[in-house]
Amino acid sequence: MKKMSILLALLLLVGLVLTACGNGEPQGTNSNQAEAELGVEVEDTKAKVGEVQRIIDKGKLVLGTNADYPPFEFHAIIDGKDQIVGLDIEIGKYIADSLGVELEIKDMAFNNLLAGLDTGMLDIVIAGMNPKPERKANFSDIYYEANFSVLIHKDNADQINSLEDLTDKAVGVQIATVQEDIAKNELNDSEIISLQSSADLVMNLKTKKIHATIMETPVAQSFAKVNDDIMMVEGLVLKDESGGVAIAVKEGNDELTEKINEILAEIKEKGLIEKWFAEAQALAEEKL
Repeated sequence: MKKMSILLALLLLVGLVLTACGNGEPQGTNSNQAEAELGVEVEDTKAKVGEVQRIIDKGKLVLGTNADYPPFEFHAIIDGKDQIVGLDIEIGKYIADSLGVELEIKDMAFNNLLAGLDTGMLDIVIAGMNPKPERKANFSDIYYEANFSVLIHKDNADQINSLEDLTDKAVGVQIATVQEDIAKNELNDSEIISLQSSADLVMNLKTKKIHATIMETPVAQSFAKVNDDIMMVEGLVLKDESGGVAIAVKEGNDELTEKINEILAEIKEKGLIEKWFAEAQALAEEKL
């Protein structure tokens, strides 16, 4: 009889435990729902924090560039230190100052810059970049009108005076640039050689591995002034349909784009583009 009583007691205890577990399941579901609702609320709060405020909150503006493009951006030894300087860098500094944050510069390969925006590594790209429609980014207003010139070795001055003279010649361009597009579209009978940087192009031109290279006119001027054996082809100027260079931000980031346009308008009104460009060109001639 005692054994029967003990057995009944154990069965009753198991039943109570199972009932408790069953009653706990809805409580767990309610808790998960509450957490989910809380998560949505947090997400909504984050969404309300705009991109400009996010940059202000982190205290720095991360600028991506490709610093071998004088006078827009280039390396120079100043006071014994290697620094990245140029027109684009001055624009970046002004934007950072306007937002009340520090400027952090990341020097990258040109063809990796827009990917840096997509991944969130970069906030903006200022790199003498033309706002081509196929580039997946938001672009600011144009801040510098772009023309392109042809650089050649001085030994070829008598042979190359027009685009027609580049037939069957090797023409170097920087990869993933408007110059590359221009060369492929307008120089169908030339051998187009795409290289990583402007410095590579100049070196290949000096060593006669290529016959010519296409660069933005101020960049070509800077390299011609500091290299005695290369020159610009006089009167040979190419134009780009995009109309100039602009600042890139992540595609869809309209708020930051509008803020940058406001700051650019202020820079233009003060005449700072012309001032910084002249200073950068003089510095490039001195330091390169």
